[in-house]
Amino acid sequence: ISIHSILESGSTILNLQNGNPNPTSTFTSSFGEIPNKISGQLNSFANQVGYFNLSCPFEMSKTSCAFLEYSEEDRARTRISSEYYKSVIRNAFDSTFFSGSNNQNTAKRVFMTGDSLTRQLFISLVCNAFTLYDGLVEHTEINWKEVDPCRNPSLCKIKGGEHGTFDAASVKFRGGMEVHFVPHKGFKDKGTAEVHVLERLAAEASNMGRVTFGKRTAMQPGGPVDVLVYNVGIHFGMDEFRDKLEYFVNKVTIPLIRKNLSARPRIIYFTTPTQHFNTSDGTFQGWRGSEWSLKCVDEVESNPRADIEKKILAPGVNIDVLLDYDDLNFGMMHVGKHDCAHYCMPGLPDTVAAKLLDLIK
Repeated sequence: ISIHSILESGSTILNLQNGNPNPTSTFTSSFGEIPNKISGQLNSFANQVGYFNLSCPFEMSKTSCAFLEYSEEDRARTRISSEYYKSVIRNAFDSTFFSGSNNQNTAKRVFMTGDSLTRQLFISLVCNAFTLYDGLVEHTEINWKEVDPCRNPSLCKIKGGEHGTFDAASVKFRGGMEVHFVPHKGFKDKGTAEVHVLERLAAEASNMGRVTFGKRTAMQPGGPVDVLVYNVGIHFGMDEFRDKLEYFVNKVTIPLIRKNLSARPRIIYFTTPTQHFNTSDGTFQGWRGSEWSLKCVDEVESNPRADIEKKILAPGVNIDVLLDYDDLNFGMMHVGKHDCAHYCMPGLPDTVAAKLLDLIK
């Protein structure tokens, strides 16, 4: 399926409203308590679709394709992403949240660190829990930025505050599972990001045989790190990207695995999502490129960053799990508007987040 086939079919996008108000959940942000904006009658899709068009308090407007709709191409992207999401997501999350493993005795504390690509997976975990299952989200804290330092005006319709952008964020689910996201790269504030997280993790791995959450989580963790989820991200050139990944392996994962202590976390790395820019290798070549190079193509032959990751990372040897996006032919589901790196939400990140949750449980 492609953007062009959707446009040629003359199909219209379903105008879905959803989100299930949850009076037992507490949402705390740097702007105070977050009100749930969903009111009035919810249509019959509410409990099947999950979140859509900023129905979830954690959604960011710049990756909500429904919110950003302007052209027929935009509407096609929204439709492809939302239909894909609806077709797979409920069963994917049901298998984890209702498998009997998310209880107080086996609840996991998860530390996710990366850039905005990792943040998309965090948003998916929270938004699906919040909108699909009453009472599953027990508490959240989120640090919304007062001003969003976004460079792309076509994406930055909300300039700050709720649904703008955030750095550190945390969620606690019913049953005790916690997920804490802290960015290491991308748009960030010094007080709500940890730029040198790799160096800290390396020192802890060497000295203690385990790692901690550090001091930048949005809320206080309830215990030690059970699962570490990491990705280098897309803010480095290929050489520096490789250097960062090798540092992560040599200084963090191998020391943790070799010490073979029961206290060490399970280590999950997810491959960097494929970029689908109209360039020789699909990657972003900078804002000085031609307008044509900033268009999204439906498919690319390879993902250079994922290729590097698959050569360096060996599951069971220097990493516990390598979670593959496997997305070379999903270019039609990107946000567009010169963003061929982030996918529409809801969309592909939700299926990857569901796989991640299954690995965490």
